[in-house]
Amino acid sequence: MSTPFTEQQESPRAAATRPERVTCLPLASLQVNGPDASRFLQGQLTNDLNHLDEKTPLIAAVCTPDGKLVTIASLQRINEDTLRLITYREHLNLLHERLARFRIRVKADITVEDLHWATSLTSQATALWPLDTALVPLPAGDDGASDEAFAHLRLARLATHLPSDAPPDLLVAGVPTLVATGVSFTKGCYVGQELVARTDSRHARPPASLFVQRYSPLSLEALLHLPTPPLPLTAASGDLAGEVRALLLEDTTVVVSGWVKRRFGDQSGLMIDARPSTAIPVALAP
Repeated sequence: MSTPFTEQQESPRAAATRPERVTCLPLASLQVNGPDASRFLQGQLTNDLNHLDEKTPLIAAVCTPDGKLVTIASLQRINEDTLRLITYREHLNLLHERLARFRIRVKADITVEDLHWATSLTSQATALWPLDTALVPLPAGDDGASDEAFAHLRLARLATHLPSDAPPDLLVAGVPTLVATGVSFTKGCYVGQELVARTDSRHARPPASLFVQRYSPLSLEALLHLPTPPLPLTAASGDLAGEVRALLLEDTTVVVSGWVKRRFGDQSGLMIDARPSTAIPVALAP
């Protein structure tokens, strides 16, 4: 359960290099450098790198060959032969291993960067925050915000956090904002493209979807006594409907994030930890 956030004190050196009102983030990055870098990544990522330039970052996903979501990354073009991928700190090794596995007869090197990342606290709240905001590199010696502080920030912005919220075998379609902003359906083939395209063309609802929802609870007092997430979401039938992976108590509202199964996404009244007093009065993934 997240606790109230207070901005950390930082050194004068660090503060002087940052834009006004920024926070460090649990993100990490790697570079792909070489004459084949763009062509290689075009075949690995869901978005079209032809829309990427040195001024505008691009959101994209990495999938398994059978279309399961591996991670999400923010892409930056450094120059013609060098691209940067910024992803969740917890997913950096996973991303590196996935790209290295398919780097066969490719003239490009993959190098992990020794950087931390920050963004402005005045940036727009979005479902994929902070990956889809302007990210600022910081020296590796600058410590990032604590996990609890970041959880508070992202929940207050109604942003999903893939390492925290996602169930195993999540599909790209299980993150609707990602489909809208991070997938190209005209670029041609990439790893996992067949299932991503087929799910979209059939307008099929994925087996599980992520959610981040703010609502006025039936009882704030009942939520205060919950164990620390993850906690099961239970339907009135007693069936497991999903999980609450993070929870933020505000003054009169609560924010929950996690995942919900397809057949329960449009149902209200799902209970946290099977407790009727914690029933969520809104649908989580309508």
